[in-house]
Amino acid sequence: MLLNSLKAGTIAATVALSGALAPAFADTIRIGTVDGEGDLLENVYWAYTEVFNSILSAQTGGEYELQVFPNGQLGDLESMLEQTARGSLQIVAGISAGHLQAYTDIAAVLEMPYVFPSTSVAREVMNGEFGKTLSDRIAEESGVRIISYLPSAFRNFSSSTKLIKSPEDMAGMKMRTQQIPIHVAMVEALGANPTPIAWSELYSALQTGVVDGQENAPYTMLMANLQEVQKFYTLDHHLLNMPIVAMNEDYYQSLPDAVKATVDEAAGEAAFALLGIVKAKESQDLAAISEAGVEIYQPSPEEFQMFVDKVQAPVETILADIVGQDLIDGLKSAVAEAQAD
Repeated sequence: MLLNSLKAGTIAATVALSGALAPAFADTIRIGTVDGEGDLLENVYWAYTEVFNSILSAQTGGEYELQVFPNGQLGDLESMLEQTARGSLQIVAGISAGHLQAYTDIAAVLEMPYVFPSTSVAREVMNGEFGKTLSDRIAEESGVRIISYLPSAFRNFSSSTKLIKSPEDMAGMKMRTQQIPIHVAMVEALGANPTPIAWSELYSALQTGVVDGQENAPYTMLMANLQEVQKFYTLDHHLLNMPIVAMNEDYYQSLPDAVKATVDEAAGEAAFALLGIVKAKESQDLAAISEAGVEIYQPSPEEFQMFVDKVQAPVETILADIVGQDLIDGLKSAVAEAQAD
């Protein structure tokens, strides 16, 4: 219903414009993803690109269209980000702040744990002045501009050995992390042993006991079938998954103002569609994890605060050295303002 209502008008407009008004040759904007194609509910970036292209083509009279390269046809996310920074690819979808850190340190502010109380607050913050200012700064320093922030779902800790109710339960556990300094510091602050392992090797590492647990959002767990090799899942919401869609800055600035505005609008509507699908499926994802035999635990407010108290101060100290305290304060202020609203 949500996706249909978003697309109905734009698809109709696209069809109407696809005849006499469409030029013989359209300017093609190339976008790469590692997501699949064809099923809007299962492949959420396909939903993103469908909505984006509908608006782009309709509002430019067919002068611009999106050419989508799904399934990692152009390489992995690191490679596609590099292509976007160089300008051989116009847009990459699905990168993380960790990927962007290779080009600018300030992207690390998005990895701050326990800063967003909800996805709705995160969307307001990142679609507001803070997100726009951060996008401008990242564009200046990296050569790529964030056109969509996608605060989709919270990451949580899972385990194959014991239920995690408090930081004390994590003492000595081997917890898989990404090779991101803030993630490593967070796991260390909670008393566990951070163990960087490649995503492609994670299932096997959990199955064989190389690591005891990992941390990911529900839909990510299901995507990799990690519910088959984990017994417990604690909804501590330590980090917010915030994939990013980024465009080459030189290309963005070369667009006519009207087309630039259309790109901004298309990116916003496409993000709304993708995030709506993710949110609608969240309860189904948790149900699927539970039905697979995984015990799901919701910490009490007091238990949740234990995690926050263990992590925030030491991680913020490290993060301040990377991005500067002013940027951290700006994010926290924007979150507080969004919560008050």
